Amino acid sequence: MSIHPDLLPFRDQFPALELTDENLVQTRGELNRMTLETAANIEGFDHVEVADRQIDGPSPGQSLRLRLYSSGDPPGLRPGILWIHGGGYILGCPEMDEQLLCRKADELGCLVVAVDYRLAPEHPYPAALDDCDAALGWILENAGELGVDTNTLVLGGASAGGGLAAALALRARDQRPGAIAFQCLIYPMLDHRTGGSASEDAREYWLWGADHNRFAWAAYLGPNDLTHGVSPLASPAAAQRLDGLPPTYVCIGDQDLFYEEDVDYARRLRDSGVAVELEVVPGAPHGFDKLPAPLSEQSLQRRFKALSRHFSAQA
Repeated sequence: MSIHPDLLPFRDQFPALELTDENLVQTRGELNRMTLETAANIEGFDHVEVADRQIDGPSPGQSLRLRLYSSGDPPGLRPGILWIHGGGYILGCPEMDEQLLCRKADELGCLVVAVDYRLAPEHPYPAALDDCDAALGWILENAGELGVDTNTLVLGGASAGGGLAAALALRARDQRPGAIAFQCLIYPMLDHRTGGSASEDAREYWLWGADHNRFAWAAYLGPNDLTHGVSPLASPAAAQRLDGLPPTYVCIGDQDLFYEEDVDYARRLRDSGVAVELEVVPGAPHGFDKLPAPLSEQSLQRRFKALSRHFSAQA
C-alpha cells in the first residue's frame, strides 16, 4: 500500500524535520512562529470564543497556560474535552490545532481545554504528564464555573498528545477513578521501542520517521532511571494492565510509523474489556488529517460522529 492519491498533491506541505540537540530550540521557535501565524488567519470561527487562562502548575512557582475554546453559552451543562497537542514531546503548542479545536467547540457544542505543557528535553518525563494532570484537576475543580458536565469528559490528543492522553488515562484510572469518560487517541505515540528495527529505519515516512522517534523518546525519557524498564506512564504500550480504562476511539493511518503500535494497543484494550472503535485510514501518513483533502475530511467526520455519539449517550 502507498500514500493515498488524495494526499499526494500536498507532499510539499509536510516540513522536512531535521532534529538535533543543536537545532532543536531554533526548530521549535520556527514551528511555533508558523503555527501562530496560521492560527491568527483562521477564518469562519469568529463566533467561537478563544481565551487563555493561567493556572498554578504542578511545580513550585510554575504557571501553566490553558487555552479554552467555546461557542455560545448553553442553557445547561455542556460536554468537555481536555485536548493535548502533538510534537513528539519536544515541539508544539495548543495553537497548532487551533482550527480543529474551534471546529470541535462549534460543531459539538463543547468546551475544549488545551494544555500548553512543558517540553523535553528541558523538562523530561514526567513534567508533561504532570502538567496535563494539573489541567485535568483544574477542569474537575472548576466544572461548575466552566459549565462542564464532568460525566462526559473526553481526554484526547494527537501524536505525542495521544500518548500523553493514554498515559493520563492510566494515571486517572488509579488516582481519579471515573474522571475520564472517553478517550480520543489520534495516531498516538505510545511505544518508546518503535523506530528501532532495520525495516523502520530504512523506510521513508512522511513527517515523522524512525530517526525522529528515537531522538524524541531519548529527549523525553532523558535522565530517568530505566534500569527496571520504562514506566507505562511514560510509554503506555509498556502497561501490563489496560482494564478499567474508558471507551476509546483510535485513529491511525496505515502509512504511519505508529501503525503497528496503535493497532496493537487497540487490540489489547479490547482484550482487556474496553470498548474500542479503531479507525485505520488506508494510505494515510502521520498528520494526514491536517491536509485539506477529501480523505482527511472523511476521517474527521468519523471522529466527530464518534464524539457526538459519546456525548449523546451521556446526555
